[in-house]
Amino acid sequence: MKKLTLGALVLTSLFAATAFASQFDKPGFVTEVEDGRLWVFREGSPELKAFKENGEPAKQFTDVGTGPEGMTVKAADEKTLKDYLQAIKQ
Repeated sequence: MKKLTLGALVLTSLFAATAFASQFDKPGFVTEVEDGRLWVFREGSPELKAFKENGEPAKQFTDVGTGPEGMTVKAADEKTLKDYLQAIKQ
């Protein structure tokens, strides 16, 4: 019974983390929340794949406090950052 309960808790927590991040996704963009900051990537981009494999990129662009719920938004390139910020204004 303990294993079943523990498994359900782990599965639920994984789903909750995914649901939380995806609430900020916009068409063409994938978001990840890390340390209270919203990372933005183009759907299917090499930068998204590298982020999932290696963590934060060495080169990053940041816009402090302009994201949903006043979050800081970060991206691996400036165009993605600007395009996402435009998308959330619409």
